[in-house]
Amino acid sequence: MQEIRGKAKEEVGRVLSSGLAVDFPWRTWHRGVCIAQSLKIPREPRPGEFNKIISRLLETPNARAIIMFANEDDIRRVLDAAKRNNQTNHFLWVGSDSWGSKISPVHLQEKVAEGAITILPKRASVEAFDRYFRSRSLSNNRRNVWFAEFWEENFGCKLGMHGKRPGSPKKCTGKFITLRSE
Repeated sequence: MQEIRGKAKEEVGRVLSSGLAVDFPWRTWHRGVCIAQSLKIPREPRPGEFNKIISRLLETPNARAIIMFANEDDIRRVLDAAKRNNQTNHFLWVGSDSWGSKISPVHLQEKVAEGAITILPKRASVEAFDRYFRSRSLSNNRRNVWFAEFWEENFGCKLGMHGKRPGSPKKCTGKFITLRSE
C-alpha cells in the first residue's frame, strides 16, 4: 500500500459489485488515502452501464488508482469498458481475490489489466471441518439443500429424475468412499 499511497496520495476511486459492503473508506482515510468516488455496479446492469462507470471515474482526473471489489463478470466488463474507451494505460487497478487467482476476469483484457495489484488472502485448511465434510454422504446429510447438487457435480452422476445434471450417463449410488479435494 505504501507505493500506491505515494502515487495516489490524494485520491483513488472505488468500484463495488452490488451487494458487497466494505468498511473501506474509513480505514483508508486514516492512512492518508482519500476515496474520490465510490461507484456501485447494479445487480442487473443495463447496456452502457460499464461505459458510464469509466466516464464517471474519468471525471476525477487525479484518481488513477482504482480499487475494485467486484465479482469476476463485473471485473471483466469494467476492464472491457476501459479498453473500449481507450483507457488502457490510464488506471492502476487494485483488485480483490475475485481476479487475483483466476484468468477469466482478465482473459482478452491483458493489456488493460497490466500492472494490476491483486490481493489474495492467506488460506488455511481446517482439519476438523475437512474431516467432518469428508464424512458426509447422501444418507447422513439430508438437511443441506445444496448437498445433492454438490454430490452430482463432484461425482459426475445424476440423482434420480429430478437431478440437476441432465444427460449424466450414470446414476448416483451414494456408495462413494471419499470426496475429491480441490
